[in-house]
Order: sequence, then structure tokens, then C-alpha cells
Amino acid sequence: MLAKLLARCSAVRATSPLDGEAIRPGHIYVARPDHHLTIEDGRVRVLRGPRENRHRPAIDPLFRTAARVFGPRVIGVILSGLQDDGSAGLYAVKERGGLTVAQDPEDAIWKDMPGRAIEYAHPDYILSGRDIAPTLVQLANTQESEPAMAKRHSISRKSNGRNGKRKPASTAGLEKATVNEEVAYPGEGAGTPSVFACPECHGVLWELKDDKMVRYRCRVGHSYGTESLAKELSTASEAALWAAVRALEEKAALQRRVAEGMGVDQRMSSRLLDQGAADTANARLIRDMIFERDAELESQSERKEGRTEQERKKTA
Repeated sequence: MLAKLLARCSAVRATSPLDGEAIRPGHIYVARPDHHLTIEDGRVRVLRGPRENRHRPAIDPLFRTAARVFGPRVIGVILSGLQDDGSAGLYAVKERGGLTVAQDPEDAIWKDMPGRAIEYAHPDYILSGRDIAPTLVQLANTQESEPAMAKRHSISRKSNGRNGKRKPASTAGLEKATVNEEVAYPGEGAGTPSVFACPECHGVLWELKDDKMVRYRCRVGHSYGTESLAKELSTASEAALWAAVRALEEKAALQRRVAEGMGVDQRMSSRLLDQGAADTANARLIRDMIFERDAELESQSERKEGRTEQERKKTA
């Protein structure tokens, strides 16, 4: 759907590629639903790999592989969005000498994604949405002999990331999803084994640190930023609480059914009914905990939206 919409309003061809398709100039490639879009040996890979930052497709795998293959020829852009997907990928692009762009959070509908990218990757350009497209055209048309960073002064807002100097390339954020696939000892692989389990496959998460950024990756390849991991653990804890409610309510219902069918043994029947009542009370207590938590999160979200709206009115 997105590829068709882009093709309809653009002079550039847009498609959802097949796995292994050669990269062509002047072409927009849109990730297929539930598939990562990555780059390998100058070709597009379309694979149902492990989710990263709770998503598939995700931004980080595309940026990471593009940086690994094309290095300084890459321009990474992060726009409005929620949570922290793309931050590690943008950092990888920068580490391999590519140019990095983030939408100004004050201009974005959702500030989280560009805000995290700015915090972690210190992009070369921080621009309003209307300035991003012409800047990309300007950068793409820059002659190889002309340093692109020299044009930074014409941009509305600057990052303090590099101060015009490129850092030497490193492997930060460029690890493959299978980097810890065959690890057998604590000292092997990338990162340090953490105390956290992967919310999706329940394997050990390795902690990967690049300067200010902390990420987590399991043996299978599921990957999380700190915010994505916190969100996933919150979802898992709520699921566990609902499972506890179900188990307690089923147990109470079974005890009432057995007690009512025992007839003559009043003592055992009374004991089962008492236990059933206790289980029902515990289930109700957990329910109340879940609803109170949901109400608190909703209140926090409303307060955050209110502050955002006030900030927009001030800047308008």
C-alpha cells in the first residue's frame, strides 16, 4: 500500500522489492509487511528475521546493514515516531562516515523517535519536516570533492555531534543479528550477558554498550533499546498478571463446583468454599492492580500530551 501511494505522488518509482533484488538508482524500496528490509552485497534482502525494538520491519537493521555495505555513501533520516527504533541504526551510519539527519522534535507529531536519535547519535542535521527533502537533494547532488558538512551553516538547526569532523569508522552498532548465535562461554561474542531474559524467546540478553547507548540482543537476534525493552517487559508483566487472574478464577470456580457436588461431607465442602472465596478475592485484587496501573499510565499520557500542546502553542 505505501509503495503504491509513493509511486502515485512521486516521479521516482517505488516498489516493495523481492528478496535478492539488485539495488537500482532512482528507485524507492519499501519494506514488505512483517519482513525486515536489509542490504547485503549491493542487493536488497527481504527476510522474516527476529524482531528488533518490537518491530518487523524495523529501522535499525536497514541502517546497520546499509552502513556496513556502503559506509560514507549512506544518508540516514529519522522522522516523527514513538520509542527508540532507529537510534542505534543512525549511530551506525554515523560511525561508518555516513550523513545523519533527524527531524526537529519540536516539529514532529511524535517526539520520541527523533528525540532519542538526537540524544544517542548526535545527527549532522536537525531539520523541520519541510527542510528535509531539499536538504537531501542538496546532499545527493554534492560533488564528491566538496565536503557535504560545509553546507551545514545553511540549515535551520545544527547538531553538536561532530563539529565538522568525521570520526574514524568503528564497529559500534554494526554487529550482525546472529553475532551471539554460537556463543558457548561468557567471554565469547559481543557484549556482556545481562540479568534480563528476552521477552520474546526468553533467552539470555547480551548488553551492548556504544558510548551513551545501551542495547540488548539475544542469541536468536531479537534486539531492544532500553525503552523498547522496558515497554516489552511491561507488556509481559501485564500478561503474567492476567494469567494469574485467570488461574485463580478457574481454581475458585472448580472449588465451588466440587464443594456443591460433595453433599454429605460438609466440612470438606466448607473448606473448599472458603478457599474458593480467598482465590476470588486475590484475583479481584490483581484485577484492581492492573486497572489502577492502566489509569495511571493514561493519566501520564494525557499530561504529556497537554504539555506538548502547550509547547506547540508557545512556539506557534
